[in-house]
Amino acid sequence: MNKKEFFCVFISLLFLACSPKHEKMQEGMYEPTWESLSQYSSAPDWFRDAKFGIWAHWGPQCQPEQGDWYARGMYDEGSHQYKWHVENYGHPSEFGFKDVINIWKAENWDPDRLMDLYKRVGAKYFFTLGNHHDNLDLWNSKYHEWNSVNMGPKKDIVGGWEKAARANDMYFGVSIHSAHAWTWYETSQRADKEGPMKDVPYDGNLRKEDGKGKWWEGYDPQDLYAQDHPLSEESNNTGRIHSQWGWENGASVPTEEYFQNFFDRNVDMINKYSPDLVYYDDTSMPLWPVSDVGLKVVSHFYNKSIADNKGVNNAVVFAKILTE
Repeated sequence: MNKKEFFCVFISLLFLACSPKHEKMQEGMYEPTWESLSQYSSAPDWFRDAKFGIWAHWGPQCQPEQGDWYARGMYDEGSHQYKWHVENYGHPSEFGFKDVINIWKAENWDPDRLMDLYKRVGAKYFFTLGNHHDNLDLWNSKYHEWNSVNMGPKKDIVGGWEKAARANDMYFGVSIHSAHAWTWYETSQRADKEGPMKDVPYDGNLRKEDGKGKWWEGYDPQDLYAQDHPLSEESNNTGRIHSQWGWENGASVPTEEYFQNFFDRNVDMINKYSPDLVYYDDTSMPLWPVSDVGLKVVSHFYNKSIADNKGVNNAVVFAKILTE
């Protein structure tokens, strides 16, 4: 190795050593407490004036065209989604949702043409799905290898939508649903109770080492399915999750590592695309009350907006069920 090569390697290693392992929360007016966030007294003028927006709830769950909760229902033996999956793709032990992601190519996606249409029909803002409960990030995610740039379409879906929205002078939003992957994917830990595949586990417990020679070699399915944990109470009752949506009634509580990863992924998305709106498909805020990570993300989002807009907060956050 000559001196030039040695210097390049040294600089690369130094950069890696100095790179932060986690994202930092933007400091400013807002702190991650309900009291501090209550200072947000009114929505910005642009949001009050923008009466009509369009949301593209579009991701890998659209590949089979069997409903947006497909990645949960396909593991529910006897359900219509399970039956459709077995008939069209095979048994969930052999072809899981990770494999649905692989065949979703988004080859006909044309964000510029669609955004032109949305603007012509009067939309003032546009929402893209950032991720669904199936836990695939639809951007070039720094902290989550299961993303649409690494696999499936191999495209930055959020980035493509964002560029098209800005080009059409539309405000841009992202919806995030991944907080619930922990409990939502629990059906993938099951196995058939009857029939020729009885007691054969579905693919929800696969590990990285199981992928040798497969298309997903090098990726850990647990980073997608997040199922290395005990089941929630009454998990075999598929409808039970609705009463556990706020992490109550015996819901399995995620780990600190899961909370940190959620924070890093969200801050990464906010920093990359500077959305005007973020929607969380959660009760109050993501992972509340078992963690304050959702409050940290929202504080970061508001403080970043203030820093980017000369002291004015133009950001909007809303959630599915507001109980606080």
